[in-house]
Amino acid sequence: MMNKKITLLLSIFILGFLVIPQIAAARIVPECNHADVAGCNLCDFFLLIMNIYDFIVFKLAPPVAGLLIVAAGALFLVSGGSEERVSQAKKIFVNVIIGLVFIYASWLIVNSIIQVIGKSTEGFNPQSWWQFDCK
Repeated sequence: MMNKKITLLLSIFILGFLVIPQIAAARIVPECNHADVAGCNLCDFFLLIMNIYDFIVFKLAPPVAGLLIVAAGALFLVSGGSEERVSQAKKIFVNVIIGLVFIYASWLIVNSIIQVIGKSTEGFNPQSWWQFDCK
């Protein structure tokens, strides 16, 4: 029981040092200072969604995945031959890799669909659909 509490506190401590600086530096909410319009508009909303997605995919997922891989490796090393712990460590490895594949494949799939559909649309640049310039 005490080992679980120490592990939980250590995980929270390490996760805090990995994630909290990323959150502080993320600048997720866009500034809505437009010369012609007071407040935010629809473009700012899409920019907010894109910032949230970028934060999750590029700033939050890699350190969390790394932490989980290290934890699974530690569990594998200290398993002491216990089949239950070895299978649990393998399960963590597999789930982390599957999760990362889903996260990065989602962007690739959406990008591919927009590239194919966007080529036939006049005035749309499918090369930079993920970049917003709200002025």
